[in-house]
Amino acid sequence: MYADVFKHFKQHCMTGISYMIPVIVIGGFCTAIARLFGDVETAGTIGYAFIQAGNAAFALMMGVLCAGIAYSICGKPGIAPGIVAGYLSNQVKASFLGALVCGFLIGLMILWMQNVFPKSKALKSMYPIVIYPVLSGIVATVVIMFLVGPPLTALTAYLVDVFMGMSGMSKFGLGFILGCMTGFDMGGPVNKICFSIVTAFAASGVYGPAAGKNAAAMAPPLGMAISALILTPKKYTAQEREDAKVAIAMSLCQVTEGALPFAFNDPKRVVPAVTIGSGVAHGLILTWGVTVPVLHGGIFAIPLTSNPLLWIAAYLIGAMVTAVIVSVLKPKHPKTDEDIVEEEELSEDIEIEIG
Repeated sequence: MYADVFKHFKQHCMTGISYMIPVIVIGGFCTAIARLFGDVETAGTIGYAFIQAGNAAFALMMGVLCAGIAYSICGKPGIAPGIVAGYLSNQVKASFLGALVCGFLIGLMILWMQNVFPKSKALKSMYPIVIYPVLSGIVATVVIMFLVGPPLTALTAYLVDVFMGMSGMSKFGLGFILGCMTGFDMGGPVNKICFSIVTAFAASGVYGPAAGKNAAAMAPPLGMAISALILTPKKYTAQEREDAKVAIAMSLCQVTEGALPFAFNDPKRVVPAVTIGSGVAHGLILTWGVTVPVLHGGIFAIPLTSNPLLWIAAYLIGAMVTAVIVSVLKPKHPKTDEDIVEEEELSEDIEIEIG
């Protein structure tokens, strides 16, 4: 039973992250709105109201992550202690790692209690409401405040200091690696690992990787669309050219999966191209020092970036790198039945009879 929890480690983490993402998005947009209106220090103003909402979201996001992980492992009894432990992790600056540890601790502890505590009709209703949450919450509090929290806090602070002390080339290298992780499986598990790393930086107030991640996630679909519709359309089937039109919209909405149809058809050429393009986009963002307080949003997040023009430039450059690489690598695609039918219909339309 307990081995199954670690066997599905990634699944539990992804559940927590999926619950946390909307909280981060709300916090980022509220913070950005507050900055647009200004006067965030005066109670009663619009700026003050939205900055409070943004701060609340960022304070709660680790609680939601921790609760989501615990819920994925043991069900509803893990939600309340998860919220508390995750919030404490944020307060002591243990951030993402602290919430992760507490989420699994709470989930495993409640599974253990469900297995070993006596089956009593009198206590049946008390177990999930009082006993499981309170006992696991107490243990998680002690762990995060005194055992795990301090070293994780020191580790998080060290990583942030290392990042902030990097030179331009070092930041490009870090960004390139994170970008490659984002583009490699186009929304898959490696992409989600990168998202976790970026979230940890954002939780510590470092938003450069968030800006890079957004551009890196948007570059693959646009790059494939440019290749299929502009640079080398004859190397693609009619269906792929139709997919390319959809990919443009998916890119603008930051849906990296828009490049997946092309990767399924030709993984040996498409995967390296989108991986490198995403890496370049992320690397440029970190090198240029562009930041954004949201981890998702597509083109709607552009006004929130510290330098919209540089962000757009990195996004387009990353997409062009992908487009050029895949266009060069890809051989001329053999005509499919659909293409032949298209050509026949075209020739019939323009046929001219004389006499």
